[in-house]
Amino acid sequence: MYTVRVRTKRAGANEHHLLGDIDGRGTSLSAVFGRYMPGFESASADASKIVRCVTDKADGDDLLLTFQHGQDGVAADIVGSDGSLRYHQTSEDSQLLQCACLFRLPGSERTGWLAIHVNNGRGIKGLLDKGLGSRFRAEFADRVLEITPFVLGSALEEAVRNSRVDKVRLVKLERPNDRANAATDKWVPSGAEGRLELSIAARGRAQRIITSLLSRFLTEQDPRAAFGEIVEFQGMTFDEARVEVLMPNGVTRRTFNIERPDAGHAFTEDLEGLEMANDGSPLEDSLFAALRTTLRNVSG
Repeated sequence: MYTVRVRTKRAGANEHHLLGDIDGRGTSLSAVFGRYMPGFESASADASKIVRCVTDKADGDDLLLTFQHGQDGVAADIVGSDGSLRYHQTSEDSQLLQCACLFRLPGSERTGWLAIHVNNGRGIKGLLDKGLGSRFRAEFADRVLEITPFVLGSALEEAVRNSRVDKVRLVKLERPNDRANAATDKWVPSGAEGRLELSIAARGRAQRIITSLLSRFLTEQDPRAAFGEIVEFQGMTFDEARVEVLMPNGVTRRTFNIERPDAGHAFTEDLEGLEMANDGSPLEDSLFAALRTTLRNVSG
């Protein structure tokens, strides 16, 4: 989740403009983004990763977008459930994953929102930001577009403070080029990406886990040391931590994903209740409904 704002580009300027009038001439940011999306593409410097807009739809203050995220550089055998070879992927082939995002840009407000769906570790924020930023700068030389990680800390902080953390899951992604030392070699085929998860919980439904490390991460000015301790277990360093908390109603549980501090100290939430197509991909309407729920949790 991210906040979206526009300010004047000059030294010391910190005033943010109404999203419905970003240039003093009545231009809305939602309309600007809507113009950019048909044919939108953004690629990494080495062209190994690309993001391409597939569908765009305006719905009130919301802009609903789906993208294809393409990535090459991996050689692998694609096999069926019976183990038979269906396709050999070369390093020049691209894997195309669908990702969705939702911009909420009310014209009467100075802060908008962006919720991005991360599909199997494939986030599009970097390339989306790059493509939007270059187009925006070319059109509005005296304005700055700011898309900033939103720190979803309040619900997690309250749960940590009141000892309502049920579980911590540590997640490690094993990339193919790391396979010489991979922990998943005996389970995951060579050339494929492995995923290792460790779940930590106290035994017994009434028991809660110790939250001192989480408290340090949330309250220290420099949380990197605490993050390093959170993701280390028995000499193995994991990539992220997922924290499951019990909400004040005593029934609902929410999962917060703690990112590395140098990635913006941002939090993400697991998308709940997704409906899947026959091929296992989430249905588009279901994705947008989940993204809207997530935004409602943080923006009211």
